[in-house]
Amino acid sequence: MLVAFSVTPLGVGDGVAEYVADAVRVVRESGLPNHTDAMFTTVEGDWDEVMAVIKQAVDAVAAKAPRVSVVLKADALTAKMESLERHLAG
Repeated sequence: MLVAFSVTPLGVGDGVAEYVADAVRVVRESGLPNHTDAMFTTVEGDWDEVMAVIKQAVDAVAAKAPRVSVVLKADALTAKMESLERHLAG
């Protein structure tokens, strides 16, 4: 799976970088392949391990913020890559 997610702390004012950093730190320490940009953090792995990391990241933000909003997009990466490779080979 390839999962892109964003975590937004609510009720903490305008400065959210400290809270988001807590979430990104959890992802980076997970050991799973990941990438963070201005909109999402993307994590790659099997469904259960990726969702467990996302839960830990949300929990890290929720430990300091009264509310947390989560946006998540998931894709079954394997099937798409297999199809792409077939087209490249043909």
